[in-house]
Amino acid sequence: MRAATVDALEDSLAGVVRLLADRDTVGDIARRSGHDLAPASWALLEHLAVRGAMRVSAIAACHGVDVSSVTPRLKALESAGLVVRDTLPADARVSLISISETGRDALQSVHAARREILTQALEQVDPGDVTAAARVLTHIADRLSTIDQRLSALDQDRRRPRHDDKAPGEHA
Repeated sequence: MRAATVDALEDSLAGVVRLLADRDTVGDIARRSGHDLAPASWALLEHLAVRGAMRVSAIAACHGVDVSSVTPRLKALESAGLVVRDTLPADARVSLISISETGRDALQSVHAARREILTQALEQVDPGDVTAAARVLTHIADRLSTIDQRLSALDQDRRRPRHDDKAPGEHA
């Protein structure tokens, strides 16, 4: 694949992501959907909808932030009824956060609002081109997801203590 083609695709994707995260677009989505949350809160809900219940530490790690950064956002989502907190049966000290039915409904209304905006933006585009673009973007998302899973596994493996590792000064 030619580098210029990948450059053009990356520029286009970055532009679409930037415009969808723009304050005016976010406000339009909030108005259309009836839900006014920060983009980072929607990202948390999207993540929980896809990955299922997670520990707070895992949510923070997936978003590349500290637990103390994600906790207030999760508490606000919980207060709004968009997520629920359960305890891990094996360890009552551990909380599992999952998206609630209200959260799923809110997410669906945001997706509908985003689709409305995309439909308007695509009015002059040939439907075959839209189908091809959707197929390519789905392929990219699938590949990036696979890469993300492999990187997560590698990262977890690096953190896991090895039985053959010895403390400094320790002899076999």
